[in-house]
Amino acid sequence: MTSRKGKKTLKGLRQKYGSSVRKKYTKTFKLLKQKRQCPNCGAIKIKRLSKGIWKCYSCDFTVTGGAYDVKIPQLSKS
Repeated sequence: MTSRKGKKTLKGLRQKYGSSVRKKYTKTFKLLKQKRQCPNCGAIKIKRLSKGIWKCYSCDFTVTGGAYDVKIPQLSKS
């Protein structure tokens, strides 16, 4: 048997979809599953509950942000 070399695609995305769709999906999936730091306590235990809702399991801090990443807007001082 010969072994196949190359990049691994995520499960469910093979030749059925185009390469640009697979690249976008892989980029989004990696961003979603990344480890994040809590803006409140600094622990790396923040996870996504649902779209736009993120929770730290260390200090029970819940924050709303983006669908795939926590983006806390900086308030301007005026």
